[in-house]
Amino acid sequence: MQLAENTVTGWSGVLADLAQKQQAAKDHLNQLRKQKAELSLEAALGSADAKKKLDRINSELGRLVLEADDFDSAIHQAEQSRVKAAQAEAETAERVRQEELSTLATAAARHAAEFTAALSQAVKAGAACKMTIQNMLTRATPEESTAWNQLLGSGPYMRAAEHAGLRAHLEFESYRGLKEHVAPLEETLAAYLERWIKKEGDANGK
Repeated sequence: MQLAENTVTGWSGVLADLAQKQQAAKDHLNQLRKQKAELSLEAALGSADAKKKLDRINSELGRLVLEADDFDSAIHQAEQSRVKAAQAEAETAERVRQEELSTLATAAARHAAEFTAALSQAVKAGAACKMTIQNMLTRATPEESTAWNQLLGSGPYMRAAEHAGLRAHLEFESYRGLKEHVAPLEETLAAYLERWIKKEGDANGK
């Protein structure tokens, strides 16, 4: 059998073929030994035909004994080659695994940077939102101030963070009130400030 490719599968096929041929040679050897035992007495008693057959059997037995050594050597070499092929395949698989991990780790680092940048932007936007509300409070009536002061606390921002899904990444208690209160920050602000928020295309507001 000729090796199709230098792989574990290829060498396994070679080993299977060699094992089959070695077993066939052993079977033949055992058969010849049986025939030799049957002819030994006849040949010793002077039978020329038995002696002639015995000579052929002895010659064939000698060849088969040498062939058995050849099979042992061939199988040993093929097994070594299979081990090397397995090592090479394992090394290749490990290289591929490391490359995949490198690709995934690089992507994770990029997403982590995006997460940090998004949080930083959220902090800036939240600070700007509160500063704007504080500016509104300087112009508010006492009644308006009471309601708008609630927009300076952490509640609306925590509920907005929960609505955005940040509880999957940050540890904070889930809001225990009504589910509709867990809303984007702009919706919470609109509930208090809708009268003054300009709509698109409305340059003058209400």
